[in-house]
Amino acid sequence: MYYFAPQSRKTPGFTLIELLVVIAIIAILAAILFPVFAQAREQARATACLSNTKQIALGELMYAQDYDEIIIPWNTSNRWVDPQDVQIAGNWTTLIQPYIKNKQILFCPSFNEQASIRAMSEPDCDGGADNWLQNPPPSFYLAHYGIAFHTVFGDCTQDSPYAYYPGSGRAGSADSQYYNESLAAVVQPARTANIGDSWTIWRPGASPQPRVGTAFGCEARYRHKGGGNFSFLDGHSKWISNNPERHEERDEGGCWFEKYFTADR
Repeated sequence: MYYFAPQSRKTPGFTLIELLVVIAIIAILAAILFPVFAQAREQARATACLSNTKQIALGELMYAQDYDEIIIPWNTSNRWVDPQDVQIAGNWTTLIQPYIKNKQILFCPSFNEQASIRAMSEPDCDGGADNWLQNPPPSFYLAHYGIAFHTVFGDCTQDSPYAYYPGSGRAGSADSQYYNESLAAVVQPARTANIGDSWTIWRPGASPQPRVGTAFGCEARYRHKGGGNFSFLDGHSKWISNNPERHEERDEGGCWFEKYFTADR
């Protein structure tokens, strides 16, 4: 009887060309998908930030209900003479805590200091990044959002639209009047914002002494996809594209005004 040993079957391997083709396909897919993943992550961060501004808006309304419809002050102290602990205790980031009960809400996952500096440096913004965020930089951030204080500016032209920022507290200088802004004085609360993507900081280089500082408006420009999130005085929040201050409308008298930041129109 004869026995025949089975012939071994040799499994063919990949050639070098085939491996290179597979690697090239994976690289192409990665190049296509990684930006998509990055965009998805940023969208998630932007959504979280929008949720923060919504909670802040509701906190503002609850504060107003407790204080005879007064809009929450940006600061109750005199920053030119009061010490740090008094300034921080009187800052809006502290005053709103009984209503939001979460300090993390005040910090945006998309915050980027360089993006704020870039927005402030644009010709259609207020400037001041060199003093506020750079020379020297802030000691610490109280919030990645800023709040309006009572101020009026502009001459009703398209180049210099009128604005009336709704807010309470002392603004401008040590001897400026403390102003209480009422919700009742806001003509269209659903169109009027007063807190948004920006910053509230402890500024070590301020003169005559270190003090709390905040910014509100055009500084939001590059926070999320070329725009920023804002809290409105009716309790809602939304994203505003480009420079939020350059969305203008014209009233019946022919005055151009900042659509989202003018309380008396």
